[in-house]
Amino acid sequence: MNKRMCAAVTCFFLYSSSAALASTPSFPMLEDAFFSVLFPQINEAIQKSYGEQKKYDCPKIVEMKKLYSGTYLFQSSIEVITYHQKPQGKPEPPFEKVRITFDNEQGEWEVKSTKLTRLPDSTNLACRKPV
Repeated sequence: MNKRMCAAVTCFFLYSSSAALASTPSFPMLEDAFFSVLFPQINEAIQKSYGEQKKYDCPKIVEMKKLYSGTYLFQSSIEVITYHQKPQGKPEPPFEKVRITFDNEQGEWEVKSTKLTRLPDSTNLACRKPV
């Protein structure tokens, strides 16, 4: 009887701890959630920079810092790579790295600056896929 009780308690703790671990978000999941919040502003910044909406991929956080200690106010810079693509085709040059800096000092995420850098035509888009 005592062995059965120990086995049952052990199984309970193993099950409950694995369930708790499964609900803990990973860094890639948090990064994906952050991008999902910023996609409207990313689209707007790209459209403003190019005069039209361009396809882009490979979002990456390159910098994030707190604006003021003890607050939820941040400044973040992300990069995406823009490209041309024909219908059902693969990405084609010109490739450009677009670095967009945001902050949420006014309550909503706002674009503060955008910088475009031309990449070689041989650029290979090897991006992390969303979780």
